[in-house]
Amino acid sequence: MKSIYLARKLAKMAWAKKAEEILILDVREVQDTWDMIVICTGSVGLHVRAITEFVVDEARKLGERPFVQEKDSDEWMAIDFVDVAFHCFQPRKRDYYDLEHNWADALFMPVDDRTGTALSLKEARETMERRQRRRKEKA
Repeated sequence: MKSIYLARKLAKMAWAKKAEEILILDVREVQDTWDMIVICTGSVGLHVRAITEFVVDEARKLGERPFVQEKDSDEWMAIDFVDVAFHCFQPRKRDYYDLEHNWADALFMPVDDRTGTALSLKEARETMERRQRRRKEKA
């Protein structure tokens, strides 16, 4: 499955379990480990674990072979799908690791809280171009 489609499916799965602040990062242009990174927040440890376990189970039904990391932690769980990484954090840990800042040059595709649908690649590129123009104007 193409990485963008898998990332969108993973984000929708997390949304179905009431994950918050779901974001897909297209990191193909800034690094070569993954194509996409999905980041989300669970309210408490039990929620983080429930989201992650649901994503793993549903992804396996699609024929994916996820590798779960940080399995014993309820503050941050990560799943490696080879071309896509999935991270679920408790709020404090997400703020601490601040992956969005670390991948600031990536394309950001936020997921709508009401529909579970991510911004398209085209919309993400347009948003990034506007962000870059604003940076240049301020400099």
